[in-house]
Amino acid sequence: MIFLGLILSFSNLVLGQQKDSISQTLDPVIVSGNKLNQLRSEAPIAISILSPKIIEATKASRIDFLLNKVSGVYMPTIGGEQHMMSIRQPISLKGLYLYLEDGLPIRTSGLFSSNALIEINTSNIHSIEVIKGPASALYGAEAIGGVINVLSEKPTIKKSSISSFINSTGLKKIEFKYVLPTPKGGWNINASWTDQKNGVLDFSDFNKKALSIRKDFIFNSKWSGYQTLQYINFYTQMTGSVDSINFANKDFSSLQSFTYRKIDLIRWRQNLEYTLGKQSKIVANIMYRGNTMGQNPAYLIGSTNNPTKFRGQINSNRFDALVLDIQTQQTIQKLNAKIILGAYGDITKQKLQASFIDIYKDLSLNKFTSYSLKNPDSIITNYATNIYNKAMYLNWIGKIGSGFNYNASLRYDHFEYQYNNALKFGTPSSNNVFTNWSPKIGFTYNKQNIGGYLNYSHGFVPPQITEIYNAIRVPFLLPQSFVNYEIGGWMKFKKIQAEISVYQVNGTNEIISVRQPDGVNLNQNTGATKHYGVEYRIVYSMNSFLELTINATNAIHEYQKTILKGVDISGKRMNAAPAFWGNTQLQFNWSNHLNSSIEWQHQSSYFMDEINETKYPGFNVLNFRTNYTINKHGFWLHVLNASNVFYSTMATRNFSVKGNAAYSYYIGEPRSIVIGWKYDLF
Repeated sequence: MIFLGLILSFSNLVLGQQKDSISQTLDPVIVSGNKLNQLRSEAPIAISILSPKIIEATKASRIDFLLNKVSGVYMPTIGGEQHMMSIRQPISLKGLYLYLEDGLPIRTSGLFSSNALIEINTSNIHSIEVIKGPASALYGAEAIGGVINVLSEKPTIKKSSISSFINSTGLKKIEFKYVLPTPKGGWNINASWTDQKNGVLDFSDFNKKALSIRKDFIFNSKWSGYQTLQYINFYTQMTGSVDSINFANKDFSSLQSFTYRKIDLIRWRQNLEYTLGKQSKIVANIMYRGNTMGQNPAYLIGSTNNPTKFRGQINSNRFDALVLDIQTQQTIQKLNAKIILGAYGDITKQKLQASFIDIYKDLSLNKFTSYSLKNPDSIITNYATNIYNKAMYLNWIGKIGSGFNYNASLRYDHFEYQYNNALKFGTPSSNNVFTNWSPKIGFTYNKQNIGGYLNYSHGFVPPQITEIYNAIRVPFLLPQSFVNYEIGGWMKFKKIQAEISVYQVNGTNEIISVRQPDGVNLNQNTGATKHYGVEYRIVYSMNSFLELTINATNAIHEYQKTILKGVDISGKRMNAAPAFWGNTQLQFNWSNHLNSSIEWQHQSSYFMDEINETKYPGFNVLNFRTNYTINKHGFWLHVLNASNVFYSTMATRNFSVKGNAAYSYYIGEPRSIVIGWKYDLF
């Protein structure tokens, strides 16, 4: 308290000398919260925006350093930009999140990847929108826990630069940005190279090359649009998790010596906008996605009766997708309303091949040292799937008197999986169809600097390809369904801004593996869950020198009507579900050229297993950042995990009815010192 008092006293001496706060106000323009430009105060959803100022001040080497600043969002890193996610759901790898780039999904629904944000060029981020809660009424499948929409840079300001940084744990990055605006459009080219070598965590090297090209154009007063090209090449060693003994001993070594994940992808997009008049326009997007992911995954290594011999697999998953999204926006002045009518189509061809491998362990080194293909029966999986997603959506936005607004959406999705097994064994070739209606309705009220909203929304997740075609017969599965009830509000006064959202999400038809009477394990729709909590953000600008920002969430996640391995866990807390997660930051604006921040992240304890026997205690992490600019140069010094806390980003204990449960800890990164430099070319 004495320290804070000295800071407040000093801040009063430097009023009027500092630049504006980096925090985002409560009334930003939402580019795609409802698929059109809209004020935050008119959107009946829980949405947070990471502004360009926040992104510039954070200078994040990974996207989790940004997203973890958002209330209700926890994105744990598990090495080399690999990640999990938690938004209104426990920490997991589940396909409950939709990742967008400029409003379109970066992957095909049904082919969810928990590591999808690797497929974003982090050097090309202008801002990020985070929609929390189900948003399937506009965006379709997998928009359950939340939607993360990464907005890329546009060629609006002539500002080219080169920058680089290095940290004390072996990470280095070089970025190049070239921006050339023109009277009728412009170019934006952004390239980056990231490399990690010999880090504190054993077997954690990775390399990423990214290139983003955008060309904006204006033909005339009616026609405009843009083209984008995204290329990502990524390779990482897959350290994996450690057991309880290694974690207790603070052992940074790895069992692995050859596991990996590699990604090679390209996304091309053509956007066209035709303005019919002041009241209407048509927007069309065509996208091609080509994506190959190869793995020798650490998480699929299993034991055998021989302590020196283990089993595993290598696999390759390739998909090519063609996407069309077209919508018309019409203003109806007589009704004081706007209407969006759209159609979405995705045609994807996917192939997966996987082979068994024998893995050999050196007991003296306690390390997996080599592997070989099993002979002659090495092939596990070899199949191709055609995925067709056809959708129609309607969004109606209007006003009800002074200060009141309503927003209603409805979307229909039709999925068809055409599965062709190239092997004589395994799941037989088949066709499966899934359909779903997703409604949403919300109301907002605003009066000067105070407002609130109500929201009901529905979300769904069709069975993933790997969930439906991984057994000896095709299970009958329905889409997982989630219903969200939400109330929220905001206020904005001279020195303080605040937002709050209170929600409850009920999940049904959740897919779990159930052992059948004939001994076969099949996925079934038997699970149900309940998630409820409060998310809040407070920004207190004490003066132009000092600003306090609090982003936090309190939540409870429970199993409902769920039997796991023959044990009824209904009413139990879900595993890997912290009751509290918060990010608090003090921002110091020393001058127009110098700012610093202290960031405190706190995660509460949570149960590691489904039967609520074992707890992980949570963690506290401190980050310090200082940024300085002079003329065309920018310099920064960041100290991350400054107190060098040893912690786990995610910890679980696998439940076993036999009592031989296994512990799993993903080790958080130790203290790292980051030094960076940026030069504005022109």
